[in-house]
Amino acid sequence: MNSLLFCFLLIGFNSVMSEEPLNPQLEGRWLEKISKLEVKVDIIQNEIEMRDRLIKDILVDQIAGMKAALRQEADTNSTVAFSSEAPNRTKYSTGDRFVFKNALLNEGNGYDPSTGEFTAPKSGLYQFSVHVCNSGGMDVAYAIVHDDAIIASSVQVQLSGSSCSSVNALRMVVKGQKVYVKCTYSTLMQEDEWRSETFMGILLHLFN
Repeated sequence: MNSLLFCFLLIGFNSVMSEEPLNPQLEGRWLEKISKLEVKVDIIQNEIEMRDRLIKDILVDQIAGMKAALRQEADTNSTVAFSSEAPNRTKYSTGDRFVFKNALLNEGNGYDPSTGEFTAPKSGLYQFSVHVCNSGGMDVAYAIVHDDAIIASSVQVQLSGSSCSSVNALRMVVKGQKVYVKCTYSTLMQEDEWRSETFMGILLHLFN
């Protein structure tokens, strides 16, 4: 930019000189003005470059901030929920873990249908529910277990016929902790077209 301006001024200066010779004093003043103009052009060019760098840095920071906010929003709004059914067997002894082998829903991949365990992929407030049915004239006893501590339990005693029962629990669960259902007394469950056992859970509120 400054080179082009200098050439333009130099051409104009030569044109003036060719039309009418200037005395040395006037020529000196012309050269002084041209020199000052060159300095001003350099200053303007430096200011433009600084402004461009500043704008670029601001834009880069803003884009990085927006990407971080989008990642955080996506993480905050991600769903964690599971629903499983069909225990791997109907007869359980005290301390056995109920393994619901069919994962109908497993958002967040926290539930393992091979072990019956839910491992929290995120820390937060969860709600868990288990629904089981006893076989005719038999007991069914079970509990929801979080981090090896019982947080909800039920015992259903029925002298004849079959029926179902459920328990629910709200629990603060830290990422990596496990939740499962276990038998608390010898149990015989019944699974047929009118009765089904389920274990489910959902993340209600995420904690960072």
